[in-house]
Amino acid sequence: MPVIKRRSLLSGATALALTGTCSPRARAASGQELTVSYQQSSILFQVARANNLITPRLEKIGFIPVWSILSTSAAQIGQVDYVSDVAEAVPVVVLPLFPSLAIYAVEGPSPSALGIVARKERGIANFSDLRGRRVAVGKTGSAFDFLLQALASANLKLSDIHPVYVPESACLQAFRSGAIDAWATFDPFFSFATALPEAHVLGDGSAVKMRYNRYYLADSAFVQAHPETVTTFRSVLNDAAAWVRDNQSAAASLLSRQWENMSIDTVTSVLQHRTFAVRSPDASDLDTLQAINDRYAAQGLVPPGRDFKTTKIIA
Repeated sequence: MPVIKRRSLLSGATALALTGTCSPRARAASGQELTVSYQQSSILFQVARANNLITPRLEKIGFIPVWSILSTSAAQIGQVDYVSDVAEAVPVVVLPLFPSLAIYAVEGPSPSALGIVARKERGIANFSDLRGRRVAVGKTGSAFDFLLQALASANLKLSDIHPVYVPESACLQAFRSGAIDAWATFDPFFSFATALPEAHVLGDGSAVKMRYNRYYLADSAFVQAHPETVTTFRSVLNDAAAWVRDNQSAAASLLSRQWENMSIDTVTSVLQHRTFAVRSPDASDLDTLQAINDRYAAQGLVPPGRDFKTTKIIA
């Protein structure tokens, strides 16, 4: 697959719902700028930044990190050198648009970090009972992929339910008001939803043997020119993961502050749902992406026939 320059990636990519604002590449007196885009849900990068695990290590090899936030407007993901992490289904949307991106690290599996909750009074005891029900879900995300698999496990199709495609914040409001019967979602929304008095958990990702990894991406041309940066980022991720595992109370307090004072109980649940096991990518990850793509293609959400076995990985 040819490598596309970062500066040419924006053309034709405005439909991608992953973005932020990124500073242009520049040279600083003490080192070259290395651009990184991350999300509020990027736990390991939030921890690494707070514990000063990144900047000193990058400066040691001649780079200065410049950060931007991934949000939800016109695309810029191809404008950065490193993308901190995205949930399992996201590369199915991202990689065809930005074929120069490569997977350099994987965190997971964490199948308990997403699931389906139903309102207790609606008489929904299992996935089979979703037939004919109004189920809220974000379209094309990992929760949507889980919903497809959960339905299939009960010999149901998407057409057997009434999917309601709305943003997660709207899903929460709809669930609490009773406008929907069930909600397929991911953390931290899933942890919040499971604690609601009106909620009954139908199952999480483990019910369908879902992996639910998080993938860390980098521009392959940049990595080829600067392979030492991958080694550095992997060491940062492993050290941050070890700190979270060994200091869960402190990690919950840290993330609560980062997440607009989300309750400690909810954040603790989020942390308990994650394994924080970091490894290099392998062929099994490409199999996972191909399976997600094929499920989406069957729903007409992505073009059929795409081959994810050629996705770049940095082993």
